[in-house]
Amino acid sequence: MDKILVIADPDFEQTTAIEQADNIAKAMGANLHVVYFYYEDLRGLGAKGSALRDSLLSRLEDKANDQLAEICDNNQYTYEVVWQKHIANWVNKYVDQHDVAMVVKTGHRSESMFYTPTDWHLLRETQAPVLIVSEEQWHKTHDILACVDLQTQLPDKQQLNHDILLQACELAQMLDVNVQVLYTPLFSTFLRDLGIQYKDEVEAHAKDTLMNAIGELSAKYNIPGEHFHVHAGKPELVIPSTAGELHCQIVVLGTVGRKGLKQKLLGNTAEQILSRLKTNVLALKP
Repeated sequence: MDKILVIADPDFEQTTAIEQADNIAKAMGANLHVVYFYYEDLRGLGAKGSALRDSLLSRLEDKANDQLAEICDNNQYTYEVVWQKHIANWVNKYVDQHDVAMVVKTGHRSESMFYTPTDWHLLRETQAPVLIVSEEQWHKTHDILACVDLQTQLPDKQQLNHDILLQACELAQMLDVNVQVLYTPLFSTFLRDLGIQYKDEVEAHAKDTLMNAIGELSAKYNIPGEHFHVHAGKPELVIPSTAGELHCQIVVLGTVGRKGLKQKLLGNTAEQILSRLKTNVLALKP
């Protein structure tokens, strides 16, 4: 059976991630595994530090047990308290060793969405889908936005399109909402200023070219044709604005993380999109 891994909030006050993961687990028929991470630098305390660590873990386990018994009273779950500073590294190893359908974590929202370093590591590196949820409750009237590349010829990205649509449809069915699908063909403002390329022409050409592909996806995933949107422009701008205009509560998209030094220095398009979104995000990798 699939497993949903939840990174619990350490203060025990915010329970959104656990609640949303519990709802998804019930809908998917998956098991829930909740991990509470805690770490203090106890170096130099010797045996006293070890005793303090054991005492803290024991107290945290009691609190975790009480919390989960209240939230997940009618679902199967397991949990553990882990003394770990590098959360993303632990999660990635766990995902590699277990059949994890999804990793769920609370994101921190302000006027513009803010991601912690742990969030970025998970989004870049974790092989399982990563759902970063906001503190707000989900709404029964707000749709799911699936962001796909309908013109790609690469097999792995074509498969990613199907994965994105499948995940979006599963979430929409669970929440009893609709799926909206967005494709963003690139549009150059520089060429527009030169009078060479115009946004409406790019969109019209893309719609004509993709008519058959959209029809096939519409039939395969039972998504009405009018729910497919083609908006030309920079994806990092178009996707957040479209999510806002359509009042979508979850954006499902694909990410391709860079490796090595470039990953630390350069944000890819997905990261620019994520930094602007003000909603829940489910990120998948090829």
